[in-house]
Amino acid sequence: MSFFDDVRSFFDEFGDDNNKNGDADPDLAAGTCRISTIPVRQIKPGGLRLFLMFYLMGAQNTPEKGSWRADQPTTEEYIVDFFFHDRTAALSVSLVEDEITIDRVGSTPSTAYMMQETVVLQGILAELQEIAFDDSVEEENRLLILPEPQDAIEKARDALSFA
Repeated sequence: MSFFDDVRSFFDEFGDDNNKNGDADPDLAAGTCRISTIPVRQIKPGGLRLFLMFYLMGAQNTPEKGSWRADQPTTEEYIVDFFFHDRTAALSVSLVEDEITIDRVGSTPSTAYMMQETVVLQGILAELQEIAFDDSVEEENRLLILPEPQDAIEKARDALSFA
C-alpha cells in the first residue's frame, strides 16, 4: 500500500464515520440523501399526503415570505416535495405501504437551507406524532399507526442535524 492509498483510506473512513447528512443509498438518484425512514404498521397515504400538503403550505412563508414552496409532483404516487427558495436543496416526503421516507434532494445545500430544513423536519415529525397518537381519534381511523416499539418518530427527531 502506498502513502496515497493510506491517505485515501483515512479520508474514506472519516467520511463514512461522520456522515451527518443522512445515509447514502445506491438506489437513490444522485444528489439525494435519505434523512429518515419511519416504519409504519398502517397508513392511509392519500389522507396523510393531503394533511402534509396543508401543513407544508402553512409553512411556506417561514421564516420569511416565499422561503419554501410545497408541491405534489404526481397524483399516482404519495409524495410531497418542499422546495427552498435558494434552490440548493429540497425535501421530499414519500408515503408507501410500510414506511415513510424523508429525503434531501440537492448535493450542496446551503447553510440557510440546512438550518431551515431542521425546523421544517421538526414540524413534520411533530405533526406525524400527533396523527399517530391522537387519543381523540379511534385507532382504526388514524391516518398513521406505528409498529411496536412506537419510537420511530422520536428516533428520527434525535437524528436531525441541528436538533
